[in-house]
Amino acid sequence: MIRFAFIGTNWLTRQFIDAAHESGKLKLTAIYSRQLTQARTLATEYPVEQCFDPLEQLARSNMIDAVYIASPNALHCQQSLLFMRQRKHVICEKPLASNLEEVEQMIACALKHQVVLFE
Repeated sequence: MIRFAFIGTNWLTRQFIDAAHESGKLKLTAIYSRQLTQARTLATEYPVEQCFDPLEQLARSNMIDAVYIASPNALHCQQSLLFMRQRKHVICEKPLASNLEEVEQMIACALKHQVVLFE
């Protein structure tokens, strides 16, 4: 079972969590939101082990194997790099990044750390 963390508490996140839960192959392990109260609210609706703040603590956590990023678009590259450098697989909502340079940086990081990156 893949232990997932989720960044963002919007409707996309909820749809992904519902689908993941139905599959029985993913475990919702952690949630992060820039507003911790929103993460805690979402955690009351799903079986979540922990809400994290700050984000760096989540990236370093041994509780997760992968992260689903549904944050504002401008944060996708920075957050993806943070997790991939900690050898976490990344599923990132579209757009993957703000520009081609960021995409190239993200791909290089995924290759270097031997993790999966997809949109």
